[in-house]
Amino acid sequence: MEISRHLPLELVLNIITCSLPASDAILPPSHDVTKLLLTFTLVCHETRRLANRYLRERCVYLSTSKRLSSYVSATKKELGLRNATALSLSPFGETIDDLHLCSWVRELFHYTCASLRRLVIDIPLRSLYPEDDHLAVRRVLREGFERLENLEEFVSTRDELYLEVTDDGRHPAVWKSWKKLRRVALYNVDLTFYFWQDVARLPALETLVLSRSDGNDESLDDWAEYFKFTARPFKLIMLGSERRRLVPDRLLSGRIKNRNEVVDVPMIRSVWLQHTIDFSVAECQEFVRAHAEEGTLWDLDHGTIPCNGRPYIDEPYLAQLGAHWLMLDERRRAWSAN
Repeated sequence: MEISRHLPLELVLNIITCSLPASDAILPPSHDVTKLLLTFTLVCHETRRLANRYLRERCVYLSTSKRLSSYVSATKKELGLRNATALSLSPFGETIDDLHLCSWVRELFHYTCASLRRLVIDIPLRSLYPEDDHLAVRRVLREGFERLENLEEFVSTRDELYLEVTDDGRHPAVWKSWKKLRRVALYNVDLTFYFWQDVARLPALETLVLSRSDGNDESLDDWAEYFKFTARPFKLIMLGSERRRLVPDRLLSGRIKNRNEVVDVPMIRSVWLQHTIDFSVAECQEFVRAHAEEGTLWDLDHGTIPCNGRPYIDEPYLAQLGAHWLMLDERRRAWSAN
């Protein structure tokens, strides 16, 4: 009886699956796993089907204008490419002042908005301000990003997704309308009450990462805006800043003793990545991008990154009791902040 020298198809498919990194990483074209998946698209129908699925989930890495234009062109013929679920996008150089390139971004989101769940962008949106935008490229980009209503995870490494199209007044943050967002990372956010109002309107938010944020460290009124709309818990990680802010890491349903009774109040505490305070702008942005693409950004406070000391410091809690703001230390000792 002749013994087959071929591996069972089930085993081959399992090898493909086991080759993926343990973390939920987005892989560049140079990665060995990306090359392996491309090879398996040439073996047989079943390996091509599974490899293409993983390529759409893990390997859509558009880091040049050529890669972006090629991918957009291919989506017109290969409908399966429109089912990308994760994407790393950094096709621009020093400026966004390129109408063709911005139009490709808009077209990319037009084709992928129904399936796209994870997006990491490294785009210099502040390289061209509205008053200098003679080609209206900012409006083109905003139209594209507004379509991403199915996103669950979003990372902007260079700004807060700055997509203002005029310089007269504030436009609502585009990400505010993405109601499925669970994880968000933004750079250099101004921590005003507008921002906290927008955050409060994300019903599925679980984790927020803010790098090199700005704002008034002593004002509680801005952060209080969050409680005016919701008391939902979420985790917030602060990095790249020397100033310790009284903003939440994890909103907790806590109990605190008032003068006459014990009541339930929403409480927040911040987690501050102390070892990142000396990062330069470029180092901070690269740090966030690398961890976002590796799928480890959201667990930085769990000590998943190597460092000489403690990776984070717990800040005091912040709570609201009726009309009064209270600050509490880790022993729940309360005093008035007013």
